[in-house]
Amino acid sequence: MIKCNSLFCFLLLLLFSFSCKEKVYDLEQNKIERITYSDLPRLVSNFIENSIDSITSTDKDMFYSTDPSIEFTYGRGGVADSWIEEVNSNYHHFFIEGVHYRLKGNKGHPFILHEGYLYFCDLNLYKDDYTSRPYYKVKIPKIR
Repeated sequence: MIKCNSLFCFLLLLLFSFSCKEKVYDLEQNKIERITYSDLPRLVSNFIENSIDSITSTDKDMFYSTDPSIEFTYGRGGVADSWIEEVNSNYHHFFIEGVHYRLKGNKGHPFILHEGYLYFCDLNLYKDDYTSRPYYKVKIPKIR
């Protein structure tokens, strides 16, 4: 009887550990398209133009959705080689409508969600060159 209960508890624990694991969609598997500032949708370029002072003066990543009804949050994650070292951010994490997406590498803010696409720049936008820098867009799967 005890052996059967132990086996049952083990199977339940195994079931819970697999069912609670969060699914993460890796955006690197989608085509990341390089575009110019003039190719950006008007709402995206307006946000960048109107926020360029904030973008260039902050040391924190910015994220924004052109549709305020969409739940969109952002975070960075990474690992340290030892407990003394600083954490290296290996991934950008986006939580959109309860779904977890990640994008690897050093990408530049702001991250702008617009009509099922995530728009971003290369690193370090400056006031004098933000219209000539390369921008990128990637399709967000499973969004509305």
